[in-house]
Amino acid sequence: MEHILIMIRKVFIFSAAIALSGCFAGKHKVQVLPDAELNKPYFIEFNVANQATYPDNFRVKMNPLNSGLTVKPIDEWYDTVHISGTPQTKQDITIEISYYIRGPGGFLGLGKKDHKKFYQIKVKEWVKVIWKFSLDSFPL
Repeated sequence: MEHILIMIRKVFIFSAAIALSGCFAGKHKVQVLPDAELNKPYFIEFNVANQATYPDNFRVKMNPLNSGLTVKPIDEWYDTVHISGTPQTKQDITIEISYYIRGPGGFLGLGKKDHKKFYQIKVKEWVKVIWKFSLDSFPL
């Protein structure tokens, strides 16, 4: 009887560990990029991967699609990108870049194949306030 209770306890702990690990599966680290200003040109260049990637497996997803910004690799190694354009919506822009690393860590199966990085750009609208006053409106 004691053996059965130990077995049930192990199954319960294993099941709880699997259930809890599912709760954290959707979490990912988001790197915040410099803020953009609505209807003003935006540009940033940065390194996505610290080594060469496969061009055929370099993918970009951006939300919203009509943000006004584009993401383009700038060299033959697809490890550095330009994000440029003029933000057209006053909504935060999220970017997901997925890629495969060239060499032993990539297609040969010796390392993680699919890498994903997540970025966010806050789009702000700057409001100019002009104060007009006259000295005549202040009693002396």
